[in-house]
Amino acid sequence: MNDAETTAQVLHGSLDEFHLLDSRTSALVRIAGLISMAPNSSSCRWAMDQALAAGVDDEQVFSAIIAIAPIVGLARLTEGLSRLLEALELEVVEG
Repeated sequence: MNDAETTAQVLHGSLDEFHLLDSRTSALVRIAGLISMAPNSSSCRWAMDQALAAGVDDEQVFSAIIAIAPIVGLARLTEGLSRLLEALELEVVEG
Protein backbone atom coordinates (compact mmCIF):
# COMPACT_ATOMS: atom_id res chain seq x y z
CA MET A 1 0.00 0.00 0.00
CA ASN A 2 2.89 2.39 -0.49
CA ASP A 3 2.58 3.12 -4.18
CA ALA A 4 1.24 6.28 -5.78
CA GLU A 5 -1.86 4.56 -7.18
CA THR A 6 -2.91 3.30 -3.75
CA THR A 7 -2.30 6.73 -2.24
CA ALA A 8 -4.48 8.33 -4.91
CA GLN A 9 -7.23 5.79 -4.24
CA VAL A 10 -7.13 6.50 -0.51
CA LEU A 11 -7.31 10.26 -1.07
CA HIS A 12 -10.32 9.85 -3.37
CA GLY A 13 -12.09 7.37 -1.10
CA SER A 14 -12.11 4.61 -3.69
CA LEU A 15 -10.07 1.92 -1.99
CA ASP A 16 -13.01 -0.50 -1.84
CA GLU A 17 -10.94 -3.67 -1.89
CA PHE A 18 -9.44 -2.75 1.51
CA HIS A 19 -12.70 -1.84 3.25
CA LEU A 20 -13.82 -4.17 6.00
CA LEU A 21 -16.92 -2.04 6.53
CA ASP A 22 -20.03 -2.18 4.38
CA SER A 23 -20.77 0.89 2.27
CA ARG A 24 -23.42 2.26 4.67
CA THR A 25 -21.16 2.03 7.72
CA SER A 26 -18.25 3.48 5.79
CA ALA A 27 -20.41 6.44 4.69
CA LEU A 28 -21.50 7.09 8.29
CA VAL A 29 -17.92 6.97 9.53
CA ARG A 30 -16.92 9.49 6.86
CA ILE A 31 -19.71 11.87 7.86
CA ALA A 32 -18.85 11.59 11.55
CA GLY A 33 -15.17 12.15 10.79
CA LEU A 34 -15.94 15.21 8.71
CA ILE A 35 -18.22 16.69 11.35
CA SER A 36 -15.43 16.34 13.90
CA MET A 37 -13.08 18.38 11.68
CA ALA A 38 -15.31 21.39 10.85
CA PRO A 39 -15.41 20.55 7.14
CA ASN A 40 -16.03 22.73 4.13
CA SER A 41 -19.41 22.55 2.43
CA SER A 42 -18.25 20.61 -0.60
CA SER A 43 -16.81 17.84 1.58
CA CYS A 44 -20.09 17.62 3.49
CA ARG A 45 -22.12 17.49 0.29
CA TRP A 46 -19.86 14.76 -1.10
CA ALA A 47 -20.12 12.70 2.10
CA MET A 48 -23.91 13.04 2.19
CA ASP A 49 -24.20 12.09 -1.48
CA GLN A 50 -22.12 8.98 -0.79
CA ALA A 51 -24.23 8.13 2.25
CA LEU A 52 -27.52 8.53 0.39
CA ALA A 53 -26.21 6.42 -2.49
CA ALA A 54 -25.31 3.72 0.04
CA GLY A 55 -28.86 3.73 1.43
CA VAL A 56 -28.21 5.66 4.64
CA ASP A 57 -31.20 7.59 5.97
CA ASP A 58 -31.41 10.84 7.97
CA GLU A 59 -31.88 9.06 11.29
CA GLN A 60 -28.71 7.03 10.79
CA VAL A 61 -26.73 10.18 9.99
CA PHE A 62 -28.14 11.83 13.11
CA SER A 63 -27.23 8.76 15.20
CA ALA A 64 -23.66 8.75 13.90
CA ILE A 65 -23.28 12.43 14.73
CA ILE A 66 -24.73 11.96 18.23
CA ALA A 67 -22.33 9.04 18.77
CA ILE A 68 -19.31 11.31 18.31
CA ALA A 69 -20.67 14.17 20.47
CA PRO A 70 -18.97 13.07 23.72
CA ILE A 71 -15.65 12.73 21.88
CA VAL A 72 -15.54 15.91 19.80
CA GLY A 73 -17.36 18.24 22.18
CA LEU A 74 -20.29 20.56 21.71
CA ALA A 75 -18.41 23.47 20.10
CA ARG A 76 -16.85 21.37 17.35
CA LEU A 77 -20.05 19.39 16.86
CA THR A 78 -22.07 22.60 16.47
CA GLU A 79 -19.64 24.02 13.93
CA GLY A 80 -19.53 20.79 11.94
CA LEU A 81 -23.31 20.47 11.93
CA SER A 82 -23.68 24.07 10.84
CA ARG A 83 -21.46 23.37 7.84
CA LEU A 84 -23.33 20.17 7.04
CA LEU A 85 -26.66 22.01 7.10
CA GLU A 86 -25.17 24.73 4.91
CA ALA A 87 -23.97 22.13 2.42
CA LEU A 88 -27.43 20.58 2.32
CA GLU A 89 -28.98 24.02 1.96
CA LEU A 90 -31.04 23.50 5.12
CA GLU A 91 -31.82 25.94 7.91
CA VAL A 92 -31.98 25.34 11.64
CA VAL A 93 -35.53 25.54 12.93
CA GLU A 94 -35.74 26.61 16.56
CA GLY A 95 -38.44 25.43 18.88
